Amino acid sequence: MYKISIANSINRILKTPLGSRVMRPEFGSRLYELRDKEFNDEFKLDATRFTYEALSKNEPRIKVERVVCEIEPVGGKVVLKIYLQNGVSVEVAI
Repeated sequence: MYKISIANSINRILKTPLGSRVMRPEFGSRLYELRDKEFNDEFKLDATRFTYEALSKNEPRIKVERVVCEIEPVGGKVVLKIYLQNGVSVEVAI
């Protein structure tokens, strides 16, 4: 039995910089590398790749079907919409 929900787990994995945990250096994602980068097709491709890599390594309960990378028009935050194979979707603001 898991103590944390899938949405919380995905959020924590993606917001933790890869290598920042001493006892679990493989935990986290490389999304932090995209800070202050221009939001273009290359950004979207990297964000999608980093998301797939991090979740496939760190969350065995899920299979990612698709990742959509958007920018909020009002706040300017980048939002990842992660669609899982079981039909569930999770949004993470990075």
